[in-house]
Amino acid sequence: MKITKPINFQNVEVLSQVLNRERGLRERFSLEIPERDAANGIYAAMKADVEFRGGSFSFDDNTRSYILAAARWLINPGATPGLMLCGLYGNGKTTLAKAIARLVEYVTEQEKGYGGRRVMKFITAKNICRLCAAGEKFKEQYDDYERLFSEPMMIIDDLGEEPLEVMVYGMIHTPLVDLISERYANQRLTIITTNLEVGDLKEKYGSRIYDRLQEMLTPIVFENDSYRTQRRKNNNTLAHEEQ
Repeated sequence: MKITKPINFQNVEVLSQVLNRERGLRERFSLEIPERDAANGIYAAMKADVEFRGGSFSFDDNTRSYILAAARWLINPGATPGLMLCGLYGNGKTTLAKAIARLVEYVTEQEKGYGGRRVMKFITAKNICRLCAAGEKFKEQYDDYERLFSEPMMIIDDLGEEPLEVMVYGMIHTPLVDLISERYANQRLTIITTNLEVGDLKEKYGSRIYDRLQEMLTPIVFENDSYRTQRRKNNNTLAHEEQ
């Protein structure tokens, strides 16, 4: 085949940029607001969520550091396409993930109106597997599962709580492995929460997926104890004092 327009194969940098334009440049969503505003917005959304559940929000040094790390990631267009929130159960991972989504939704709606609002899909790892497995009997639920692969922004909650494999029409599927692989390949914005430690992630999903998670996600490690456990202890202490 004859090439009508000469290609400069010597200038690798320029050729790389051209090839990238051909496939479409990766668009990393970010909020164009100051870091302080992003942190305050996440703080407000977390506080609102906890108080809606009837709790009292604990703004300690640990929580402050998690919020600041998330805010820096959220406003940085050059950051990784995702976050990994990992640590023990009950220490605020899901609350932080939902707060980021709520802030994104609120800011984009204020800036561009309801039609320009950006919504971050929230789904648990178990429900992803349920949607996939349900395809054997309910096609519409399998269609919901397939739509997850094209979601521009997504929160996957409680990674590791789901079965690794499900059976659909006699074939073994690995829903989370497949979904993570696709989101990695297309660099889609993804926030993952998990109670698993690094070694457990590698053992469950294998080295290939673990390496992709490391490249794709910025980790925020929650080192504090469960806030729910602390609240129950405080309530028990008050009850004993009243007696």
